[in-house]
Amino acid sequence: MNMSGMNSDQLHRSTLGIYSSLMDELNPSLQKLVSLGNSYVQAFQALAVTSEAYFALLSKIGEQAFHTISSRSIGNILIQISESQRRLMLELEGVFHWFHSDVILEMENNIRLDKDYISGSRRRYEMEVHSQATILDRQLRRGANQDGSDYVKFLRESHNEALKEEERRYRFLTEKHCGFIESTVHLMNKTGGTLQQRADGWREEVKATREAEARQSSCTLGNMEESRRRREEQPLGNVPSRAPSPLGTRSRSSSLAESVGGGDGGRSMRAFVAHQPTSSNPTLLPFTRGEMITVLVQQPRNGWLYGRADSSSRQGWFPAAYVEAAEDPPKPNISSHSTLQSNSSMTNLLDQLGSSSHSGAPPPPPPPPPSSLSSNKHSELRPITPTSDRKESNSNDKRTQPRPELFPRGTNPFATVKLKPTSTNDRSAPYLRR
Repeated sequence: MNMSGMNSDQLHRSTLGIYSSLMDELNPSLQKLVSLGNSYVQAFQALAVTSEAYFALLSKIGEQAFHTISSRSIGNILIQISESQRRLMLELEGVFHWFHSDVILEMENNIRLDKDYISGSRRRYEMEVHSQATILDRQLRRGANQDGSDYVKFLRESHNEALKEEERRYRFLTEKHCGFIESTVHLMNKTGGTLQQRADGWREEVKATREAEARQSSCTLGNMEESRRRREEQPLGNVPSRAPSPLGTRSRSSSLAESVGGGDGGRSMRAFVAHQPTSSNPTLLPFTRGEMITVLVQQPRNGWLYGRADSSSRQGWFPAAYVEAAEDPPKPNISSHSTLQSNSSMTNLLDQLGSSSHSGAPPPPPPPPPSSLSSNKHSELRPITPTSDRKESNSNDKRTQPRPELFPRGTNPFATVKLKPTSTNDRSAPYLRR
């Protein structure tokens, strides 16, 4: 507002409006601000107490981790984090102490004094205006030549003083809060950079422990995989076939017959995938799905097994992954006369063994690894050492098995699945024909 163009009446009303604004609007707002400031300080004090309890417990947990074998470095990081947070809270407590004493309390004291000061200033101004107006009115009644310049000058000076009082209060409020912000910024500059560097270092240390754990886990898994591969590649002929049979003499003879590949000493398996060779190789054995196959060469060679089809009595090589173990045939009922018949059974077995060894020709060389099967519709069933062979060889003689790994294939110990026990029938004894 341009005061030079204001008349005496306008100057008077503007001055009274300034005093009314200070008393009726600014002071009540400042009182409410003081109340909220006190609540702000109390909330921070409660936060400081809770923060102290929280990081004290965190430091205690860090000490527990520090005294462990696995997490010593991590525990040290937790302790350092707790100490850094405590120092930061102490610095913040200093800032809030200054805010409470130099801003809130001083503002509360000035508001209380300002009520009387503004009220007195307004009364003095109104009394002086009334006195100046009365003098000017008397002079005009006497006919004196007065233009009222002194009265207007007083009104203009009083209006300027009221504006200065208004500006002084807003400036006080702004300066105090600028100081609060400057204290906060100073604290951030003092601790922020150092704390950021320490936080980056802590993160790198924790990341290093994670990488070390990953390397150790990878090494452990590699060792387990190598051990498993070696067990799979172990020749099956070095593993005892089965537990001792009650008829020991006949079991050894039958096992001998099986190793030669003749007689009835083969292992019966069922084809779950048809094998129809596309080549004209006469050494390959064709069969249909569900057909029973007698395995004559127990150890896979290049992923192939050698056996005889029960339906055609034809012999040849076939993929080991195309067959699965058949259900065990029922055990022959051996009566009390079995002991008496043992001598004749032994004679028959030795005769069969002799005839087989002289009349049965050895199997032809195995084909190379069948890489061409990758184009077959059952390419996923590549001829490898079948799982059933491993299962049977594992169940043949537990006394010669390597000790099982604690956590096979690196599985979680809490998620290890207990396998159901398996049992196999002893088929090492020869079949007795009556």
